[in-house]
Amino acid sequence: MADGSRQTVAVGVDLGGTTFNVGVVAPDGTLVAEQSYDTPHSGNEPAALLAVASAVGGIMEQAAIKPEQLLGIGAGIPGPVDPEAGIIKQAPNMHELDGMNAVEILSAETGAKVHIANDAFCATLAELRYGAGRDVENMVMFTLGTGVGGGIALDNQVRRGPRQIMGEVGHIVVEPNGRRCGCGNHGCLEAMVGRDGMVDQAVRLLEQGIPSVLAERGGARHEKLTPKMISEAAQEGDEVALRVMNTSGHYLGVALCSCIVLTDPDLIVLGGGIAAAGDVLFEPIRRTVRHRSIISGYDTSRIVPAELGNAAGMIGAAALVFDAQK
Repeated sequence: MADGSRQTVAVGVDLGGTTFNVGVVAPDGTLVAEQSYDTPHSGNEPAALLAVASAVGGIMEQAAIKPEQLLGIGAGIPGPVDPEAGIIKQAPNMHELDGMNAVEILSAETGAKVHIANDAFCATLAELRYGAGRDVENMVMFTLGTGVGGGIALDNQVRRGPRQIMGEVGHIVVEPNGRRCGCGNHGCLEAMVGRDGMVDQAVRLLEQGIPSVLAERGGARHEKLTPKMISEAAQEGDEVALRVMNTSGHYLGVALCSCIVLTDPDLIVLGGGIAAAGDVLFEPIRRTVRHRSIISGYDTSRIVPAELGNAAGMIGAAALVFDAQK
């Protein structure tokens, strides 16, 4: 963006426990400038939020944005938040931020209007406004990574509910006697197909002696195994990896069947690192939905990959600002 431009923009922040991303976003969803930083940690101090505030100033200078052009700052938080009060209820891997008022701190440091939301909410909003869901009103999104997040869009608005629970698709129970989840329950989707669940599936199969390239790539004690490694092996036709993808796709499909009858979505979008596995994951998902959501007759070609990739968090966070202008 040229210096002196009068176009208004928002800054979107995607905050994570290891790194955080900051981007300048135009109202049409275009990412004008972006930068990634290490996330600092410091006892009970809001070091991460102070670093974010500093980064906002830096990215505005980099993009030649004047203060009067900035509509506001949006921040996606990896955990439950109270968006009305501006409070981070809990931030996994950043517990020093638990209970802090992110809106007050960031506003005081930057002088800008600040909005916060859960990071999966932001990713859903980005895909709804500017990505795979830009032509629909009703959408379900799953974000597949270390955990499983998601969002529900109804009437072109991402909904969260009075207790911020709507869209927590990772805690749909898909296997009542399954692995224990971080939430304390057993058999949640996140426990079964999140990072640890997928790795656990692979290890169990390897311990049965099934030949697999993962036996070598994953280390002597399987300590190097990752979902990305499993998905890559599945694309190569590895039997163990394909079994993991089939099982994971089955559980994801079961969860989607519940979402379909509850929300009647026009589109289902799958994002996050694991979703990049492609057909080896999407085919068992679609097959499960066809077989187990008979009443809906859902068109499984409407289960599609997300379009915005790693930028979705920043773009969706900025969209919080744009939506607030309406």
